[in-house]
Amino acid sequence: MKKGIVVLAAVGVILLMVVFQGFERGRAAKVDTTLALYDSAQIGVVSRVLNLSLEKGVNRVPLEELAGLNVEEITIRPLNSSVEFLGLYSSQSSENLYDSNVGSNVEVKLSSGDVIDGKFLGLKNGKLIIEGENGLYAVNPEELVYFRASRLEKKGGVYASFLAERAGTYPVEVIYRVGGMSWETRYKLYLNGSTARLLGFVVIKNPTSHGFENAKVVLVSGNVNLYQGSPRELYAMGAKSGEVQPSQEPEKVEAFYTYQFGAIDIQPASTMMFPYISARTGFRREYLYESWAYDRSGPVYESVSFKTDKVLPAGVVEVYSEGSGGTILIGEGRIGHTPKGDTVRIGIGKDYDLKGTTKILSYQRGNGWARYKVQIKIENFGDENRTVIVRHYKYGGKMLSSSVQPADETGSYVEFRLDVPVGGSAEVTFEYETGW
Repeated sequence: MKKGIVVLAAVGVILLMVVFQGFERGRAAKVDTTLALYDSAQIGVVSRVLNLSLEKGVNRVPLEELAGLNVEEITIRPLNSSVEFLGLYSSQSSENLYDSNVGSNVEVKLSSGDVIDGKFLGLKNGKLIIEGENGLYAVNPEELVYFRASRLEKKGGVYASFLAERAGTYPVEVIYRVGGMSWETRYKLYLNGSTARLLGFVVIKNPTSHGFENAKVVLVSGNVNLYQGSPRELYAMGAKSGEVQPSQEPEKVEAFYTYQFGAIDIQPASTMMFPYISARTGFRREYLYESWAYDRSGPVYESVSFKTDKVLPAGVVEVYSEGSGGTILIGEGRIGHTPKGDTVRIGIGKDYDLKGTTKILSYQRGNGWARYKVQIKIENFGDENRTVIVRHYKYGGKMLSSSVQPADETGSYVEFRLDVPVGGSAEVTFEYETGW
């Protein structure tokens, strides 16, 4: 069996519109490809500029890479005013995929991970019969991850129709989405004495059958509303980059950040990891209790904290302790999307001698606003005095009053520093208002 095989895109194709009669001519030569990936959605948005050799009049140009995509999410835009886009035509043979590939070589992957190569003999009792090197296989279609065949369609295809004022070579931009692609950040924090070393890695995942050669990759961090494609600024920024490593300083576009890669090859069904940040910083060991706008009792976590001089996208962080005995994994947490200059706190384990309690003393709500009065209490059952950071998530709320001066405040949360004596407790009462 053969492993690591390309996944076949869906074969459902639709007649989008009736295209004017015209000669099938023109070849799509790939000139420039930009791929925007999102950490908030499993999707890639491809912007590809093609050079089309067109004759005067109506031209019908094959665009097979669009087969199986949602045609309503495809944008085709001539970049020269002498060319007019007439429509996209997608058709399929009346024969189904299995019938049209009887007798041909196929490759299938099962949900178990097994990959089978061989000659497809047809359907029998609802099973796909494949003659492989080691004999016959009967495959349940419901277990298929993909069915890769030598003949995707016996007839038909995907064509774009253009009207050219005169013969020539013209640039055309094609934008489409590829579901399933994504990127994420993985951090590793190494503690040694009073200093820490932070390493950040970008992980690009492409579980699809689509591969991209020499693609300029733009990574988008933040919650993006994906309607009508992606902001066009992303593609222009992607064209600037020339190295295979993203910039450590992202660019701000609207309400999100973008990181630029250079031109890289993204293989189908692949996972790739690139280093993007390496920094040394001081850190502090602290105790952290996290609170939200509801009643709860919960643990206090031992944590490490440091200030970041870079914007950090959200991601999982592994925390290691370095010493004479070697490097030991001591915890794992998550870094939220962190602005430059903010404090990162990572819980590395529960402290069972400390207990936190959040109580909502009052709650009022009006037209477009809500007001909370909150009391947070920390109890110390251990044999050492502790200083505990209390972080309450107020999500944009405005502080109105507090019995303890806040140690830190951002748009998302407010923090207090409470000194908790052995066998005793400490508390803070505060009030804030949120609006929408």
